[in-house]
Amino acid sequence: MNELDKQQENVAAGARFVGVVIGCVFAGIGLTVLGFMWSQPFGGFHSPPLFFRIFASFIAIPFVLIGGLTAYSSLTGKGLKKKRSSKRARSAMQSSSQGTYACPTCNAPLSDNLDVSPHGDVKCGYCNSWFNIHHA
Repeated sequence: MNELDKQQENVAAGARFVGVVIGCVFAGIGLTVLGFMWSQPFGGFHSPPLFFRIFASFIAIPFVLIGGLTAYSSLTGKGLKKKRSSKRARSAMQSSSQGTYACPTCNAPLSDNLDVSPHGDVKCGYCNSWFNIHHA
C-alpha cells in the first residue's frame, strides 16, 4: 500500500459527499442539455438545428462522463485504474524505505555507521570517493 492509498482511506465523509454532489451536478447539467437538444421535434418552431444539436452533444457528453466519474470516484474513494506495481518498483520502494544507499562510482553499499555531513556529503569506504546522497 503506497502513500496515496493511505491518504485516500483517511478522507472524511463530508469531503466525499461534496465530491459526489459536484459530480452529480456536472452530470445533471450534461444530461439536461442532451435531453433538451434531442427531445425537441425536428423542423418545429424554435427547435434547434441539427448542427447545434450535434455541437451541444459534443459539449454535454464530457460533462456527463467527467461528472459521473467524479461522483463514482468520490463515492468509492478509489480511482478507476488499478495500479500494478512491478517487482522492480516494489524493490525500489523497499530499498528507499529502508534508507540504503550505494556509491555511484563503485556501486558498493554504504555501511550503517557512516558519518554524513549536514549537506549530505559521504565518503565511500570501499573506493574512497566522495558523493552527495541527495544527488546520487
